[in-house]
Amino acid sequence: MKEKNHPHSNKKIDFFITSDTFPSISVTGSSCSLMCQHCKGKLLQRLIPATTCEELEKKALMFRGAKGILLTGGCDERGRVPLKSLIPAIKKLKKEKDLIIIAHTGFISFDEAEILKDSGLDGIGFDVMGDMNAVREVYGINVSEKEYIDSLLAIHDSGLMIFPHVCVGIHFGKLSGEYRALEMIRSIVPTTLIITGLMPVAGTPMERIKPDLADFEKVIKKAIEMFPHTPVLLGCAHSSGKDRGDIEKMALLCGVSGIAAPTMGTIEFAKEQGYEINYYGTCCGLIPDEKMRIKNSY
Repeated sequence: MKEKNHPHSNKKIDFFITSDTFPSISVTGSSCSLMCQHCKGKLLQRLIPATTCEELEKKALMFRGAKGILLTGGCDERGRVPLKSLIPAIKKLKKEKDLIIIAHTGFISFDEAEILKDSGLDGIGFDVMGDMNAVREVYGINVSEKEYIDSLLAIHDSGLMIFPHVCVGIHFGKLSGEYRALEMIRSIVPTTLIITGLMPVAGTPMERIKPDLADFEKVIKKAIEMFPHTPVLLGCAHSSGKDRGDIEKMALLCGVSGIAAPTMGTIEFAKEQGYEINYYGTCCGLIPDEKMRIKNSY
């Protein structure tokens, strides 16, 4: 029986609907040195480009009423997102505007994490893979488990919030190291834990590949079991078409704390099932508070 203070214990669900309230900005525009098998840089084309401090400040302020921004982008050949040159803009935005700023950094050292913490950055989302062969075949880089764990520790020890992501089926649709990734994340105490899934992107080698619903269920249940005191959420990347709604409903019934970018069908399903629903206009990794709350804009 689940304890009442566990994040997975009550019939409540948080839905995170960002749209214009938490825009995603690519600090590398559409460029990426890795050109991974599942993306080939195409996901970057959907984001708002801002590669200079001036551009970042301007783009971040375009969205009136925004609660924050996500800084992301393509990686260099070592799997790192270049944020250092934008630190002055991060500092200025944090000083002058009441914005939450989080980032995807890729691999990162403690010194780099500490500099970002000092700039005012609030938190970091970090993708963790547990099968190094899959990393090589999908991302095209040779790394070790230690490099993942060192980055987890660097972010955690810097005092930044950390939102580790585990992607179901990233290795051409099959489970490959997801459970091991969860074990690696246990080296820290994460703020939240985000389960995502392979998104089929047209024009990539994986454009027709979708992970099995059963694999999502296995990983989500395992994550909730391993992290009973940590909010486990279904992130915004979780397949497409009918599969998307099916995955969301399954995740809801498994006991996730939140779902990002839910379908209308899932919202209606949650209402029918008697869930207490809260809507927030931020990335799902953040612990919700009243300032983040929005009305359902669907």
